[in-house]
Amino acid sequence: MANNGQTDTAVLVAVLSERAAVNVRLVLVADAQQWRLHHGQVILDDDTPVTERVWRYSTACFLELSLPGPMVAALLRGADQDVHGLRVVAPGPPPSSASTSRLRGRQEWDRATTPWPRTEWTINRDANTLQLGHDLLVGEGPSFLNFEQALSAFLHQRPQDRNSGRSDLWRIGLPQRAGWLSQITIGPDLLTAVVDGEALDGSVLELSWAAGNERQSVDGAGAYRFALPHGLAHDSLLMLRREDQWLDWRHFPAPTYGRARDASVVWEQPGPELELLLANGEGKHLECKQEVPEGDSRKKMLKTIAAFASQDGGTVLIGVRDDLQIVGLPEKPTVDKQELQVVGMIRDSVEPAPLYESRVIDHDGKSVLAIEVSGGGQMYAYRDRDSQRPEFYIRVGPNTVPARHHEIAAGFRQDPSVTTF
Repeated sequence: MANNGQTDTAVLVAVLSERAAVNVRLVLVADAQQWRLHHGQVILDDDTPVTERVWRYSTACFLELSLPGPMVAALLRGADQDVHGLRVVAPGPPPSSASTSRLRGRQEWDRATTPWPRTEWTINRDANTLQLGHDLLVGEGPSFLNFEQALSAFLHQRPQDRNSGRSDLWRIGLPQRAGWLSQITIGPDLLTAVVDGEALDGSVLELSWAAGNERQSVDGAGAYRFALPHGLAHDSLLMLRREDQWLDWRHFPAPTYGRARDASVVWEQPGPELELLLANGEGKHLECKQEVPEGDSRKKMLKTIAAFASQDGGTVLIGVRDDLQIVGLPEKPTVDKQELQVVGMIRDSVEPAPLYESRVIDHDGKSVLAIEVSGGGQMYAYRDRDSQRPEFYIRVGPNTVPARHHEIAAGFRQDPSVTTF
């Protein structure tokens, strides 16, 4: 990430000034007889007709509309403007507050992904800004428990999570559609990459790993194949590039079980996917169990599932020993019954119900049960069957440890609707 401060801001002002119209989202907070800009989002080169949205409340206003480029440039400079009948006070960007990131296709940032790569500029706000409380928002828009919930719904159409608070004043995105990897299919002996783009002339597709690499010239959109006589090597890198500039890429250190999946990557057979996952060993996002646990081991697994859900997700693999040897589930009871047994444990002991997927992976005739837990953006509790007291845990490296009081409080403070424990 480069930090070019005022230079980046000046470039953005110049670019916006040349646009006849741009699609924007503005989040405003009431300040005396005017409205102060809290957050703005702009997508450059977006010709999609915008569907106007106006959510207006006594303390906040959310706008999605098309505005003249020079007006948005003026807001970026810190010049007050009349927008949709509102007087908007726009604080100028603090010195050296702009940073630039170049993101590959399907890379999530700020809870958003695109098929193609993009450049994102972020301009931070001054620390001395208006802070809204937790009052209900009721007005000319959907009703919300508080400002943060409305902000997440407006920007992402998703529930609020602990990372949804904003420290940035502006976020401006520019799609990079010269070339991108629209789908990668990985089989036991073949990798197929589907390339798309608007300017692919002179580009090269390269697969690199520790012991070597292979390259293919790209002569247009279509499917390109790499033979994998020994399977996909751990830590492989697939790169679409032109000379010394990358267009798009994917890295394969291990699948991201339990977290946001890359929709462009398809594992044709789950065996290689499982081997790559185990290559990194147990850690913050992976726990292995030889069989469906009982007693204290059962409690430990359920505490780990609660910890995965309370943070950014993870996976429990059942049928794998602590030394990462794949032994598979026992033949009796049936695999289906063992899966139902684990699902019942989670239902009875973790509250609220976490988001997870259970699936059986076949590896050389051995069945492994994967419980892929998504991060839920709030604290999840393990409730002991005997005491019925809720207990809260987090993951620190390969260990599940009790959450501290401030960590529990932070989790609930970010989601005021959770009051049932």
